[in-house]
Amino acid sequence: MLATAAVVIAAGGSATARLTSASAPTPSPTPAAPGAADGWSQLHPATAPLPRDSASVAYDPGTHTVVVSAGEAACGALARELYQDTWSWNGSAWTEVSIDAPPAVGAPNAYDAATGTFDVLWLEGCADSPTMAQWNGQYWTGAQTPDTHPEPAVDGAMAYDPATQTLLDWSPSPGLDQMPASTSSFQSSTWSWDGVQWTELSPSISPPPSVGDGRDVQMVYDSATGQILLYGDHSQAMWAWNGSAWSELSGSGGPSPRVGSSMVYDSALGEALLFGGDTVSGYSPPSASQGETYTLGPPLNDLWTWDGAAWQQLHPATSPPARFYAQMAYDGDDGQVVLFGGAVNDIADVADTWVYGPAS
Repeated sequence: MLATAAVVIAAGGSATARLTSASAPTPSPTPAAPGAADGWSQLHPATAPLPRDSASVAYDPGTHTVVVSAGEAACGALARELYQDTWSWNGSAWTEVSIDAPPAVGAPNAYDAATGTFDVLWLEGCADSPTMAQWNGQYWTGAQTPDTHPEPAVDGAMAYDPATQTLLDWSPSPGLDQMPASTSSFQSSTWSWDGVQWTELSPSISPPPSVGDGRDVQMVYDSATGQILLYGDHSQAMWAWNGSAWSELSGSGGPSPRVGSSMVYDSALGEALLFGGDTVSGYSPPSASQGETYTLGPPLNDLWTWDGAAWQQLHPATSPPARFYAQMAYDGDDGQVVLFGGAVNDIADVADTWVYGPAS
């Protein structure tokens, strides 16, 4: 039987406790929806990255590959392995392409089409400025943000905005040089990266910090609506950025509260796709006396689409085993979603490769 764990998180921090269990759960087969055209297929490449979760992942059109970099294995009181390797997926095989990647875990990351680089925002040390590391298809580069420039915290999510040709970053925290004395007075912030420096934006309305924190917010660009979507796993709040302003979108009957889901924009479907995560119950937002609290339950393997106005659950005949903090990206060359690894409990990560797309 799976055990649950109560989690208390200081406001502005990230979850450090995760579900523990003796073994990974076995998902029950789900009947296929009538006329379903897409489905999951497990692939069995000869080599693959080591088991991991919370890695940086994106599709790189410059190399026509899905890139997976760094991440971790295990967590908490158990031995924690941090990775510095980078792998590419060409549709049929994994290839290790670097061993000196930034050891980032759950960091904001996205492909920047303006610079042609895969960017990861991470913090090397507690007293350091954040570094925007960039993968150009051959090697990693990057430098810390000068202290003379404003800089975001590294606890949010990023996506590329074609309208402005910049990366948009949303953080549940203020900029690092604007941190208040009390965590109870935290305000969210929105930032733009032009390939050289950060600019803090000042929209009249912003998603509140309670939308999500750390690895529990998802951000993707929805090309059908021309907006960037920001989704909170446990808050179930959906916000949209139109290039200059945020607006909250209404929707009901969507995914249950969770943390650590994986979300991408599926260009073949023309919709955002969300998979899995770890069940959450009893969520309470942060207050003046403590951070947000919730109780973790079993991991999930359900699949949902967002069409710009509403959620719909899909029921493929076969699904990957339940997991959270998995690596997922849309492969523009093959027209499929690629899912790699993830955590199945506090003591085990996996290294399997799945694709979701048109049935053959």
